[in-house]
Amino acid sequence: LHNPLKNLQERDLITVKQAHVINGGTRKRNVHFITNKGRDMCNGEENITSLSNIIGNPPNNIELIGRDDELEKINSILSKESALFITGIAGIGKTAILRFFIEKKAQKGTKINWYTATHVSSPKTIVETWLGINKLSSSLDDLVAIMKTESKKNILIIDNFDQIQTRFKEEVNDLIMNLSKLDCQIIISSRPPLPKTDIDDLEIFGLKEPSARKLLDGFDKLETNKIVKYFDGHPLGLTMVNEGMSLKSTQKGINTFLENEILAPLSEKNLSAILELAIQPEPIDLELLSFKEQIADLDELSLITFHQNKIQLHNFVKNLLISQMNNSERRKMHLDFVTHLSGLSSNSTTFLRLFHEVNSNKEINNNWINENGNKICIEHPAKSSALFHENISKNEDNGENYWFASLSECELGNGKKAEKLIRIAKTLGALDKRKNDALILNYRIARLSGEIKKAEEIKNEITFNNEYEQIQYLIADISRNIDDRIPHQIPSNSAINALKNIRLESLNNEQKRSCLIAISIIKHTFSLYTKDFKRAEEIRNEITGLTSKDSEILQEMIWKNSIISGEEGKFETNNLLRNVGLICWRLEFESSNKSKLLSQLKSIIGNNPELENRPVGRRSIALYWTWVGLLDETKRPFAWTQAIGRWGSSECYNASQTLQNELHKWLKETGRA
Repeated sequence: LHNPLKNLQERDLITVKQAHVINGGTRKRNVHFITNKGRDMCNGEENITSLSNIIGNPPNNIELIGRDDELEKINSILSKESALFITGIAGIGKTAILRFFIEKKAQKGTKINWYTATHVSSPKTIVETWLGINKLSSSLDDLVAIMKTESKKNILIIDNFDQIQTRFKEEVNDLIMNLSKLDCQIIISSRPPLPKTDIDDLEIFGLKEPSARKLLDGFDKLETNKIVKYFDGHPLGLTMVNEGMSLKSTQKGINTFLENEILAPLSEKNLSAILELAIQPEPIDLELLSFKEQIADLDELSLITFHQNKIQLHNFVKNLLISQMNNSERRKMHLDFVTHLSGLSSNSTTFLRLFHEVNSNKEINNNWINENGNKICIEHPAKSSALFHENISKNEDNGENYWFASLSECELGNGKKAEKLIRIAKTLGALDKRKNDALILNYRIARLSGEIKKAEEIKNEITFNNEYEQIQYLIADISRNIDDRIPHQIPSNSAINALKNIRLESLNNEQKRSCLIAISIIKHTFSLYTKDFKRAEEIRNEITGLTSKDSEILQEMIWKNSIISGEEGKFETNNLLRNVGLICWRLEFESSNKSKLLSQLKSIIGNNPELENRPVGRRSIALYWTWVGLLDETKRPFAWTQAIGRWGSSECYNASQTLQNELHKWLKETGRA
């Protein structure tokens, strides 16, 4: 193999490093790593049709030995039923069988949507991964509606269902039951016990002896028979065996083998690496690990699996290791990883660090969480909800868990759940140090639940550090209320009337000028929406006393007036969000070029993922999907379901509800409901 390996190395398809032989004293061996270039080439060599037909996060396909009977049974059941549970003990081969099965289906043209579940999975993350789209609505009805459109004749996979936490397990089960009624098939793999359903299940057992022996090529025949009998055909155990291991054990079973023969002889660094992987909530990027050099050893022992550049332990190995740690040891592991992450600058560490910060403390109350927790819950609501609900199940007396869970649920659009959680947080004293944040969250929850009168009462109780800060908040709130509308819907007068309650007398000149400009922009926009062009012109004349005639603010006002009046006008700005707003304005008020404008908007959104992290950015994305549905009826169910979720997450609840009503009305009128 020397010459071919050297050739691969020269072509930068593999790298070669030296590592100590496990239990081999000073002996070393060459370890060959496939490079990213090599992985890309491997992917290119695979069947292009099958790759393009598999969407989601499937593991790499591997050679399958001795599972013809199981594959035939899966085909037989799915020829009669739309759903199937595949069950069996850890490491028995459920995922390998499933991955091989869908590979063959994909090669024949069947579309596959794969999801590998983790501790932070939810119906929302499942459907988002299936479709390769972020920021979907968290509503189960909306998710099912999307899949009804997008999954016709597809095979849907949920692998490792048992990993899903209690908070979302029932909802995922409801998703499965709803999907089983659609024009698609769904296969779920899980360790027992299975949820109580009418769905058929197939239990996987160990390999038959002839097949099991194929995994032990190179072993003495007598020894091979002993090993196969010892593991009862368990494929993971057979894969982990090497010729230098002793199989003497007082207790038969894969747990004992893994503990005594695999883990016990590991070097200190290898053991640290495997423990670091064990505490991760989901597959992790290799670059985020602190024990990168030890990954080759773990791979050789078949302890880890790869998906693209992300790594995870076999669930069986992970669960065994976690079960052996006491609380103090586990907290120290999380704390050590927090220290490691704090030295990295990657933006991808935000939720990951929150996860480890939360699990490294008995009480969730440290400076980093206080500074970053709210923001992360808003940016990663589904994962954060799963995290804090899991903590609630462990400690029902910690109000911080309820606070962050409530914030996450509000961001997901689950008003009732958020309200219940924040009520408990208050009882446990978690709101005492964040009274104002609690009022703002309760205000959002009331709006989310449609209790507008209650929301206004709560808003009146919100306090601010100074009057200028309060006025800024009120102006932003009024601006959002005017934006809380779908295209061609006129803003309500109540939104603009709230400006009458703003008093600027106590502000200094610069503060007053800033607020007057913001108020003028709102009034001008409202006047154009209501086609009161005379009032709009008066506002433009008034604002010249606050800003120059050549200012961007005034030029944008003039441009908007020309567009809505049917005239041609040119205006450009260097501000990303304002450019998005200009395109949305043209979409609504220009009669032509809508497809071209929509393409421009799609390009900006695609090239600037940070738009997802701000309400105004999410409103822009909501407008994009709303317009996709308006202009193309074939895409309307999917596009508008997307838009409804985006409107909700940007706190435009009127737009979200209005579009939902429009969608349901259209579905009924066209016979699609």
